[in-house]
Amino acid sequence: MSLTLQVLLIMHSSTEQFILQEVQPRLQAAIAQSVPLVGAEDVQELVQDGTVIALRLLDSATRSGRKVTGGNLAFYTVKMLRSGRRSTGERRNDPLHPKAQLNGTCSVQSLDEPVAGSDESDEPLTLGETLAARTEDPSVTATRRLDWGPLVAALDPTAREVLDCLVEGADLTTLVPKLGRSRSALQQDKDRLARLVCEHLGHDILLQVQTQPRWMDNVAASREKLACRHERRAT
Repeated sequence: MSLTLQVLLIMHSSTEQFILQEVQPRLQAAIAQSVPLVGAEDVQELVQDGTVIALRLLDSATRSGRKVTGGNLAFYTVKMLRSGRRSTGERRNDPLHPKAQLNGTCSVQSLDEPVAGSDESDEPLTLGETLAARTEDPSVTATRRLDWGPLVAALDPTAREVLDCLVEGADLTTLVPKLGRSRSALQQDKDRLARLVCEHLGHDILLQVQTQPRWMDNVAASREKLACRHERRAT
């Protein structure tokens, strides 16, 4: 539901005429001249937003028994809009909110914006690439988890204990008293576990989990290029 429709639904006829005839024209003129637009905002949007603020001011004044004019409402509404306040409130810690941007406490930057010092390259390093996660694609991780379930189900209790020990990074000797097996026997269990992993996940599984995602190659190359450039400038 648009702001204008919400306003009209809660107005009485006399209040509606007062707001639309006395306040809104003043807002239209003042906002176009003195209220800074933030982001994708436009004048008509701010006029609607200001109409809601003016209606709330009028309701508050009426409840307290004070009389106000259309000029009063328009003046204070424009003052609020100029400071970054909107009908939905004001949030100084939200970088997308006009209040925060007008105060200069934060700003919005495109992830496609080139990083300073990388504009000399044909394909400059972007902000999004520098913030990109170094982990593999989530779809690859999800697929591997689907393959991991049948593998764990196929393990015997001893192999599961060995697997848990390796996952925790503990030494196999900690399983000697628990399982009542020698260190050499546990090593054989570990080798058997490795064969089972290769059978279920493929013989190149260790290489896969240690290889960085392909899309990171260009990012890594750009970072190394920038690092070498800074080193040359430093010397």
